[in-house]
Amino acid sequence: MTNASLSRLLLVFLAFVVILYGAYVRLTDAGLGCPDWPGCYGKLVVSELDDSNFNFAPGTDYGKAYREMVHRYLAGILGLGILFLFIQYWIKENGRTIFSSETLLLPMVLSQAFLGLLTVTMLLKPIIVTGHLIGGFMTLSLLWWSFLRKNFEKVREKSTPPYYRPFIIFCLVILSVQIFLGGWTSTNYAALACTDLPKCQGVLVPKLDFKEAFTLWRGVGQNFEYGVLDSVSRTTIHFVHRLWAVITVVAIISLLFYTLIACGRKLRLISFGVLGILIAQVGLGVTNILANLPLYVAVAHNGVAALLVLGLLTMYFMAKGMSNEEI
Repeated sequence: MTNASLSRLLLVFLAFVVILYGAYVRLTDAGLGCPDWPGCYGKLVVSELDDSNFNFAPGTDYGKAYREMVHRYLAGILGLGILFLFIQYWIKENGRTIFSSETLLLPMVLSQAFLGLLTVTMLLKPIIVTGHLIGGFMTLSLLWWSFLRKNFEKVREKSTPPYYRPFIIFCLVILSVQIFLGGWTSTNYAALACTDLPKCQGVLVPKLDFKEAFTLWRGVGQNFEYGVLDSVSRTTIHFVHRLWAVITVVAIISLLFYTLIACGRKLRLISFGVLGILIAQVGLGVTNILANLPLYVAVAHNGVAALLVLGLLTMYFMAKGMSNEEI
């Protein structure tokens, strides 16, 4: 593996770690552990904090501040790595390819930094935090695509069935909606709105309020830590996330079945890997509900969702003949 390939793989790994640690920060209620940005109580180094710093924010503890700042450090290192990748690629290509994964990564990571700022200044507004989560998934996806292009350009399937690539895109769209719903569930603190299966609060279809549950913008100045929605609205969000999970599983299983009967050996092997990831994700989701949202299971649920995205992207890449002008 060349140095360029290794650097891309390391950035993929770091982006994955940032997603996992971001989920850990969110699930341990440390998103507002530091009330300012990019520092924490005016300090850029966690070790400089002392008890006197927390007089400005009663109820905030050192542990939350530490977790939040570690997340920022990791994201900052990732951003610097992406900047280096962008400069390296731009020099090599001499600006020939503007819309490549390498060039798209720079505005993406800048957008992520801005959303990180808004996450704090807008007090964990759900649409901002969910957007930050999705941006993390997009950053990881672009890095993975860059790695695939660098290393596996010559080992793709020679041909694939009609409509196969659009089918993968369809599944990616379905999965993206599910990831948004998962983020919306988490940021509105609705993960424990239903704690039984297959029913929700003892009934198949609980009382629902879609309008209140999916109001994306609720003004400014309100603190959204621990959620502001009533029980019915949180139940609605959880219930929709659960229903869309069924749709997602059916769509991906259909794609994998089509792959097994109509595609070549390479794609069939990848499909078995994606199936394993899907089974793990369903198991983690069920465990979250029945075991009252164990922290590390919930964090893993985020990580395996990211792996599922990468699995589908790999299938699309292996099936797609791509010229040098394409992303």
